[in-house]
Amino acid sequence: MNTQEIYIFGALGGGIIILLFWVIFLQINLRKLKRNQEILFQGKKAKNLEELIMDQQTALLNLSKQSKRLFEITDHLTTASNLSLSKVGMVRFNPFKNLGGNQSFSVAFLNNHLNGLVITSIYHEDNSRFYCKTIIGGKSHKKYPLTAEEQQAISIAAGNQSVDKPVSN
Repeated sequence: MNTQEIYIFGALGGGIIILLFWVIFLQINLRKLKRNQEILFQGKKAKNLEELIMDQQTALLNLSKQSKRLFEITDHLTTASNLSLSKVGMVRFNPFKNLGGNQSFSVAFLNNHLNGLVITSIYHEDNSRFYCKTIIGGKSHKKYPLTAEEQQAISIAAGNQSVDKPVSN
């Protein structure tokens, strides 16, 4: 065997080894591709790939519409909860010194914008009186000034004051 034949056999052997590695590389990639294809088709036969893609597109559009509807519902609920009377504060007090106990009370019902109403009951052994005042932005109309107890009830409802703090007369 001459040197030229040795070079030819060496080149062919090297080419075969390179091709062998290339085939192994392609087999690995083919296996990954088949695995991804199985995930894509999820056990379905790949007769009509376009139909499968269109079904997925329709499903995505439906999800998008449902998501948009959920955001609309969330916005509506947020608006409604901001307007609902969700903050409550109550103060019991005795308007008559040295007579009876703390049977009178003021209760404030407010929304997140501090709008609502305050109801006050003045109890006396002969009768009870109830007063109601509209509250806007945490304040009453000038025509109906708030008592210290009503202001404290509003402050408690707004979260600005502890329930345990007594009213200063």
